[in-house]
Amino acid sequence: MSTERHYGPNPEVLEAQSRVCTGPHQSRPLGLKPADPQPGRILELILRSVRGELPDAKRVSTVQMGAFFAAMALRRRFPSKTRWSGAETRAFEKYRSTLRRDLPAEVLFVLDPSRKLEAQNEREAVLISALSGILSGDHLSYGETRRMCGVILEGRVRAALKGAALIGQRMNRETYDEARGYLDAAFDPSGVVELNVGSLTHFGEPYDGSNRYFRPTLFVAAVRAALGRPTVLHGVDGMPPKWGVTDEQILKALGANVDLTLEQAGELIENPHVGFAYVSQRIFSPAACAARELRAHIGKRPPWAATEKAQRLFTCPGENHMVIGYYHPGYEDMFLRLAADRGLNSALVVKGMEGGSSFGLRLGKPSEGERKAINNVRGFRTRDGRIERYDRDVDPKTAGFGYDGQPRPETVCADAFAKAGSSALSGRKGWIYNQIVLNAAIKDHLLGFDVDPSTAMERARDAIDSGSALTHLKEYVNASNGVAGRASRSLHGTVSPQPHVISRGHPV
Repeated sequence: MSTERHYGPNPEVLEAQSRVCTGPHQSRPLGLKPADPQPGRILELILRSVRGELPDAKRVSTVQMGAFFAAMALRRRFPSKTRWSGAETRAFEKYRSTLRRDLPAEVLFVLDPSRKLEAQNEREAVLISALSGILSGDHLSYGETRRMCGVILEGRVRAALKGAALIGQRMNRETYDEARGYLDAAFDPSGVVELNVGSLTHFGEPYDGSNRYFRPTLFVAAVRAALGRPTVLHGVDGMPPKWGVTDEQILKALGANVDLTLEQAGELIENPHVGFAYVSQRIFSPAACAARELRAHIGKRPPWAATEKAQRLFTCPGENHMVIGYYHPGYEDMFLRLAADRGLNSALVVKGMEGGSSFGLRLGKPSEGERKAINNVRGFRTRDGRIERYDRDVDPKTAGFGYDGQPRPETVCADAFAKAGSSALSGRKGWIYNQIVLNAAIKDHLLGFDVDPSTAMERARDAIDSGSALTHLKEYVNASNGVAGRASRSLHGTVSPQPHVISRGHPV
C-alpha cells in the first residue's frame, strides 16, 4: 500500500457519499429536502479542503473526492429518480469555474472522464484506462479487473483515482468476471495450501463484524471440529463501516494467537485434537488488509468486501465445502458459481444475521418471490454423482425452537461474546446454546454431512454436552500459542521468512 496520508474523512461529505454512491435504483439525490445534505455545501467543503482552509481532521480527503465525483459522473446516466436533482445541477453550475480552477487534475478527470489525464507511472496508466470504462458505465474483463485491483492494493497511484475506481465499480454492480478478478488479486489461487484431511469447510463471514447480534461462527467451528469436520475461518480484527465484533477479536479475548501463518493454521486443522483454524487477512493478504483505510474514506463497502467472503485458503483431497453469509440481494448466484467453478463439492449462501451466515432463532416473514427472508439459504451439493440444488427458508420452529423474536445480547463486545460462547459450549442451556446447535446442525445437513436434520441436531448437542466442543476450543487456544512459540524459537537469529505463500501440496 501507499504511504500517502489521507486527511479526514469529512463527516458531512461522508453523509453525502452514503446517499449518492450507490446503484441506479438506490441513490438518493442531494438537496431534495431541507434536512438533506445540500450540494452547494458539499462542494464548498471540497473546495476549502483543496485550498487548505480546513483543519486536517475536517478536510475532505482526496479519496472522498474521487468517490463523490465518480458517483456524480455515473449518476448522469441514472434513471430520473436517482439522477442529478435540480439542486445538484444548480450547485455545479454555480461552482463550475471554481471547480475547474481549483480541483486537482485527477479529480477533474473523475468528474469528466472525457478529459485527458497524464499517468504518473505505468501502474497509474492501468488504473486510468480502467476508470475510463468504469465511469462510462462499462464493465472490465477478469484480467483488467485483477490488474486494476493489484494497482490499487500496491499503492503508488493518486488516491482520488483509487476511490473513484472502487465506488464506480460498486455502483456498476460487478460482473462475475470482475468478482473473480478482485478475489484473485487479494490472494493468488496458486497460494492455496493442500491439507491432509478428509473434508474441509471454509466459512466466509462479513469482515466488518457484528454490532447487534451474537456471532456464533467460532463456536460452531468448535462443534464441527468435535464431530471430525475440519473448518477454516478467516477475517480481520476490525473493519469499517461497522467496526463490529469479529472472530479475531473473540479469539483474542479467549487468549488465542491470531497471527498464524497458513502453514501454522494448516497444522492445527490437520491436528485431530484441534480440527479448525483462523487466519487473519493481515497475514494472508496484508495489502488487502491495509486497504481498509480506503473503506473508511469511500463510505461504502468496496467490491472486494463481497468477494473476500468467498476466499479459499486451503484445499484437501477429500470433500471441499464453503458457507458464505450475505445481505444485499444479487450476490447469491455469484457466490455459488465461484464455489462450483473452483470444484467444491457443496456450498451454501445464507441471508443471515447482520449479513453473516448465522441463522436466527426466528424466521419472521417467509421469503416471497425476489424478496428473501433472513434465514433464507441457497446452495448445491453433490450426491452419488448428481448435483442437488436448493433454495429454502430455515424455520427454527421445525427444530423445536419457538422464539417470538431473535434474542439480542445485553453487551456487544468481544469479551462478552467469548464468555457467552464458552459458557454455551460448557453445556449452559439458553438461546446462545440453541443458536450454536441450530447453525452447526442445519449447515452440516445442507452441506451433506448428515442426511437427516434431526440426527444433525442430536450430534451437535452431543458434541457440546459431552464437553468435546469446549475441549477442541481450549486445545485451539493452547495449540495456536504453541505453534507460534515453536516458530519463534526456530527463527531465533535467522532472517524472517517471506510472506505469505506456503505450499504443502499441489496448488489449485
